[in-house]
Amino acid sequence: MNIQLLPADKLTADQIAAWVEIQRSEPALDSPYFRPEFTRAVAAVRGDVEVGVLEEHGEPVGFFPFQRSPGNVALPVGGKMSDFHGLVARKDLRWEPRELLRGCRLAAWRFDHLIASQSPPQPYHWHVAPSPYVDLSRGWEGYRAEQLAVRPEWFKRAERKLRQADREAGPLRVELESDNPAVFQYMLKWKRRQYQRTGATDVLAFDWTVALLERVRVAKSEGFSGVTSALYMGGVLTAVMLSIRSHGVLHAWFSAYHPDFAQLSPGIVFWMKLLQAYPQIGVRRIDLGKGPEKYKTRLMSAAIDVAEGAVDLRPMAGFLRRNCRHAYDWTRQSPLRRPLLKPGRIIRRLIESRSFRQ
Repeated sequence: MNIQLLPADKLTADQIAAWVEIQRSEPALDSPYFRPEFTRAVAAVRGDVEVGVLEEHGEPVGFFPFQRSPGNVALPVGGKMSDFHGLVARKDLRWEPRELLRGCRLAAWRFDHLIASQSPPQPYHWHVAPSPYVDLSRGWEGYRAEQLAVRPEWFKRAERKLRQADREAGPLRVELESDNPAVFQYMLKWKRRQYQRTGATDVLAFDWTVALLERVRVAKSEGFSGVTSALYMGGVLTAVMLSIRSHGVLHAWFSAYHPDFAQLSPGIVFWMKLLQAYPQIGVRRIDLGKGPEKYKTRLMSAAIDVAEGAVDLRPMAGFLRRNCRHAYDWTRQSPLRRPLLKPGRIIRRLIESRSFRQ
């Protein structure tokens, strides 16, 4: 197998067509994150995105998109902005992670949302976690019946909140695909306020992340598009969500809510309205992304496993990173967890902030 290394914006039309054909043929790769359009959107706002093109008999059979960080370490395209990543190749393709790194002139590959079902990197997994999704393949009524059977109390409470919001602040109206740039700007403003209020890393403080969201927002093609959805209560914009879509799969990406409507639970009201409406435009699955947020476990139908780990050609670096991860996992489960909680959060925010810098 030969590996051709290219900047993401230098892929040929034939290579892009081969990428799309592989992505469409493999159910495990149906997320919009695996589309070439997402990789090219990130490459348009960053200068470190490359693609390893795996070839057999002169034909492309796989694509490895990545960001090259200092020290020739491969990171996911989009970094923390990516909720799924991995090699875009057919399931039966035989490949070896260490050979892939050598072919791409890399020293290591770090991942945190790798599709866990890809078998070659499995020996390098440190931790596997669920990434929840909502199954809308049977429409709203099918999903509602499923949730009433599994989580009847919570779901009935959510429906009551929907009726309350409509009664007290309504009428409620959802715009599934808004092209209004002002709606997008409100989402950015509310999201930044949320980061400030919670002390989380302000992802939107970096020029390239906002530029990426703007680029994706206006993307409209058959296989990849940005979807900006908005909720209005009594004519007032109350909630906004930017998602990315590939055919019937939609990934909820960024969302924010009007702080003055917090008492009406705009988040869950918005979700209930979206889940009723999205099947009407052909959405059969909504990926929610890995994370501890309670709404994800409450809305989910099932989950896709994603893995965190690393492949490292530098023996000592790999040993140290692996053991640091083991120490971190042990601390989280030990009596030391509480006294280390605050400094741990500070360190984590510093690391996350650094990861967003170009």
